[in-house]
Amino acid sequence: MRTESITSAQNPKIRTLLELQEKSKARRKTGLFVVEGRRELLHCIEAGYEPHTVFVCTGILKEEELEEIAGKCDCNFIDLPQHLYDKVAYRGGTEGVIAELHCKEMTLDALKLKESPLVVVLEAVEKPGNLGAVLRSADASGVDA
Repeated sequence: MRTESITSAQNPKIRTLLELQEKSKARRKTGLFVVEGRRELLHCIEAGYEPHTVFVCTGILKEEELEEIAGKCDCNFIDLPQHLYDKVAYRGGTEGVIAELHCKEMTLDALKLKESPLVVVLEAVEKPGNLGAVLRSADASGVDA
């Protein structure tokens, strides 16, 4: 595990993280997106997404949780002090982990769909809770993609 520490909010890596959180243009340009939370990061890794950088607050994250994450990905880890982590975290109770992950290129042609598939298409979802409700409904309805 490659680890470094950052203590300044002016560090370019912190500025990039904040830009990825706030601007879809930055996400499209870099091919990266941000996930906050240990469980969420582990779900992404299990789904085949590759972490680019994992920001951790060792004041929050337990050592065994850090080892679990480090054992599942080969990327840079950056340790943040509590005050800096609080600045970049956009929700509470995230277990001390924020990660930048590589996007996957997904096209309809790449999906193996049946002859008459049921597909859900969303655009400009503003609230994560709305996306969660749609995904739960889609799962319960047997949506193909």
